[in-house]
Amino acid sequence: MSIILSMAAFSLATSISPGPVNVVALSAGAQYGLGASLRHVTGATIGFTLLLLLTGFGLHELLSDKPHLTQLIRWAGVAFLFFMAYKLATDDGTLGDASSIG
Repeated sequence: MSIILSMAAFSLATSISPGPVNVVALSAGAQYGLGASLRHVTGATIGFTLLLLLTGFGLHELLSDKPHLTQLIRWAGVAFLFFMAYKLATDDGTLGDASSIG
């Protein structure tokens, strides 16, 4: 029971803290309306819930038993960061039309 209580406290504290997800959701809601911000919040909620479920169901044990999966995840993260850096470096800096978002 104490693990469930500690996971619930952790999820509450991290979901209401003013982190980047909340700031981006606020910005999307202010600029593009409720629809755009709801898509963002829904994706963040599903991702966070999945993270907690996988952690709770023993993802750490699986990764401890199979270290090659950890390396695969690490290299996938590196590839994603390089992709995002490339997209940022090649962006022309123009903002899109607000009607295309919402």
